[in-house]
Amino acid sequence: MNKNCIRVVLKIIGFLFALQLLRIGIKSVCLLAIERADFTDRVASLIAMVLLTALMLLAARLKKIKFSVFPKHLGAGYIVFTIIAASLLISTPLLTKDSSAASIVLLIYSAIVTPVFEELIFREFVWNKLSMVFKKEWNTYIVVTLLFAVWHLGYVDAIAFRIETGLINAMVWKMITGLCFGVVLGALRLKTKNSYSTMLLHGMLNIFGR
Repeated sequence: MNKNCIRVVLKIIGFLFALQLLRIGIKSVCLLAIERADFTDRVASLIAMVLLTALMLLAARLKKIKFSVFPKHLGAGYIVFTIIAASLLISTPLLTKDSSAASIVLLIYSAIVTPVFEELIFREFVWNKLSMVFKKEWNTYIVVTLLFAVWHLGYVDAIAFRIETGLINAMVWKMITGLCFGVVLGALRLKTKNSYSTMLLHGMLNIFGR
């Protein structure tokens, strides 16, 4: 990589680090008002991600940054893919025989909020940013995938709260999972040239991996 590429990558790393700090900060403020438990911890994360997503979209609009979320032509394949993803989401409470409010909130968090939040960051903003400095999109794919894997170490606050021992092993597996997801989602982004497809697939993967 040339100096310009390295500079851009370092700026992106700083941006991602700041986002994780903001997420933890917003989440901590939310938890000041309620007792921290597994459910409330996830709800606080949901709120933080929604707020940060809104802030990113607002900042992009103010700076006139164009996103390529949706495909140029919403063909039959996208319609079918959307219907499958929506059907899976709707049927999950029935299949798991758990339609409680808490379960539905957690489903929304894992299958909608998290995928939209993370895909806007990685397969949208970061991907487009790196594509401007890398000559080959494969290089963008590789760097984004690696950054996505490391990003998952930022969820240490949630993991540390849920487990009593083996935090290091848990974080290593979290990063490996992020790497595997990144490989698949990045390949889809490479193929489709949009992040709508990756949001759908990310949501489906999270449903199975909850």
